[in-house]
Amino acid sequence: MSVIDAIFHQQSESSAVDSLTTNGDGFVNRPVKWIRTYMRGKKEERPEQICVGDEIMQFLIKRETSLADALDALTAVMLNALAAKYGKRDEFFRLSEQVSRFTGPTERDRAVGLIPTKEPGGLVAKVHPRTVTMVERPEGISRLAIEVGQIITQSRPKSFGDGLDALTSTMLTAIEATCGRERADEFDLLMGGFSKEVISGRRVQ
Repeated sequence: MSVIDAIFHQQSESSAVDSLTTNGDGFVNRPVKWIRTYMRGKKEERPEQICVGDEIMQFLIKRETSLADALDALTAVMLNALAAKYGKRDEFFRLSEQVSRFTGPTERDRAVGLIPTKEPGGLVAKVHPRTVTMVERPEGISRLAIEVGQIITQSRPKSFGDGLDALTSTMLTAIEATCGRERADEFDLLMGGFSKEVISGRRVQ
C-alpha cells in the first residue's frame, strides 16, 4: 500500500465530500469560526481532526515551510486522496490551480506559523512575517506531501472526512497566521466553491 493509499484509514462509510457539505443556506466549507474556536482553545478540548491538523502544522513550522509550499503540498495530499478514492475529476485539477494562484507575490515566501493569541488582559500578540527559501519544485512539494501523508497515516484518523478536516484546518491556520483573518476567509470561500462544484455536479457516493 502506498503512502497516498494509506493517508486516510477509513473506518466509516461516510462520503469524503460530506465533510464539505452545506449549512442550509448554501454550500460552504467547514466554517473558519469552527476551526478558530478549537485552535485557540485548550488542546485537550480539540476534536481529533484539529489535533491531527496541529501535528501537521508543527511539522511545517519546524521545517520552516513557506506558505506557498505548504498550501501546494497540503492540496496535493488532499486531491491525491480524493482521486485515489473517487477517480480523477476536473474539479480537483481546477482547485489545485486556484490554490497555487491564491497567494500573492508578497505572501508566497512567508514562513507559516501559529495564529497569534491574546494574552489575558492584553492585546493580541503581533507576529511579523519573515521570509524563507521556497523548496525546489515540483520535487520538493512531492517530498513535503509524502511527509504530511505519513503524519496522517500514523495518526490514523477515524474517518476519511476527519482526514480532510485536518488538512483544511492546517491550510486555514497557515493562511491566517501569515496573512490575517480576511485572507483566511477568502480561502474558506475558495474551498466552499470547490465543495459546491463537487456536490452540485456529479456527486460521488
